[in-house]
Amino acid sequence: MALYIAYNAPFDATTGVTAGTQYTTGAKCAIQLATPSTVLLRIVEYSVSFNGSAAATPATVTLVQAGAASTMSTAHTTSTVVAIGDSSKTSSLTMGTTATGYGNGSITTNTTSKEFDAQFISPTAQFVKQWPLGREPVLPASSFCQLRINTSATVNALAYIVFEEC
Repeated sequence: MALYIAYNAPFDATTGVTAGTQYTTGAKCAIQLATPSTVLLRIVEYSVSFNGSAAATPATVTLVQAGAASTMSTAHTTSTVVAIGDSSKTSSLTMGTTATGYGNGSITTNTTSKEFDAQFISPTAQFVKQWPLGREPVLPASSFCQLRINTSATVNALAYIVFEEC
C-alpha cells in the first residue's frame, strides 16, 4: 500500500517553500479528506506548526472523523495529495471543496463521529503525532477526516496528514 500526504496549503511553484494558511479566531477546518465508498483510510501521522512570535493562548487542534463535509477554501487534487516514497500511484480520494480540500473552511456542522486526537498547541510551537504500527485510527468508507484548528488570535499554520488507503 502507498502512503500519501496532504497539506493545508499549496506547494509554492516559485520558491518550493510551502507558506501555510492564515487562521483567524474561531474553529476552522484546515484539511479534510473524503473517502469514496470503496476505500478506508489508515491515518499514520499528522502535524501542525504555528508561526506566532509570542506565547499566547494555545490553539485547540483536533483530528476527527466527521459524518458531514465542511466547505473548504481550496480543493485538493491528485497533484496536491501525493504519494510518499517510490509509489507513483495517485490517490483515490474524492477531490473537491466539499470533499478533499484544504485552507480555512468553516465547520459546516459539528457531526463528529470519533475524535482521534486533541491537543493544545502554543502559537509559537509545533506538534507531530505518529501512531504505533497496528494502532492507527481507521476512517471508514464514505466519511470525512478533518483536521480542525481553533485559535484565539490570528496565526499562520502549516499542517499535514499522512495516510494509507486500504
